[in-house]
Amino acid sequence: MKAEDLRFESKLGVKGFRIVAHNEIVAFFLNKGLVLSQIIQPLLYVLFIGVGLNGAISSVFYNETEVSYLLYSSIGIFGSLIIGQTTQVIYRTTIDKRYGLLALKLSSGVSSIFYILGMSLYPMLGLLIQELIIAFILIFFNTSGISLVSLIFTIIFSIFILLFWTSVAILLTTYINDYQKRDIIIRFFLTPLGFTAPVFYMLKDVPTVLKFFAYLNPLTYQIDALRSIAFGINDTLLIFINIIMIIFAVLISAINLSKVKLVFKEI
Repeated sequence: MKAEDLRFESKLGVKGFRIVAHNEIVAFFLNKGLVLSQIIQPLLYVLFIGVGLNGAISSVFYNETEVSYLLYSSIGIFGSLIIGQTTQVIYRTTIDKRYGLLALKLSSGVSSIFYILGMSLYPMLGLLIQELIIAFILIFFNTSGISLVSLIFTIIFSIFILLFWTSVAILLTTYINDYQKRDIIIRFFLTPLGFTAPVFYMLKDVPTVLKFFAYLNPLTYQIDALRSIAFGINDTLLIFINIIMIIFAVLISAINLSKVKLVFKEI
């Protein structure tokens, strides 16, 4: 049965967001194995890569601002973790779509944009935990070059950046009909994004071919925006461009979701 024929004319409004958000929050904290992995991952990144290389590289210059390599790479790791969290919303939305939950939610009056915002809470919680762990590590190592206020604003803006990727993920997932396609997208689309962005390296120091792929990657500009906020660099234009990208991604995904053909059970 096609769910699009059963969409209610009336919408649940904010109540629809609360329903989806509650389900995602409960699902997140019930998955204790996931929560544990969220804690371990940033520890491995920062301690074994950031702290390890910091002893050899010490400091770098970013836009004529000198910062420790630990701080530079830690903000880059924020971007890598954002991509990692994007896989969570693909998994969750694929399950919704596969077993008719997406059709049930939308046909019951949950608007497309509130569905996107609600489904984004699952990866947002994971990202927040991971970034707080990194923040505590930076404080523990008495990392200079960033204030507590700047760190807080960097974390907040990274949550908004994640909304860009969750919107893209939901948009892609509407065209995924099986788990094999889902895994292909994760391996050949999302994974390369984390490697081609300047997470650990300085973009000006890499070969031209790597710069080419980095400049095609939206994550590059998002990490640059995060570093600008973290290091106190006034780059209003870059932040504004990122905000426009986020709004555009959410709207495109919401429009697509409102028109997608829904079924209660996929074959």
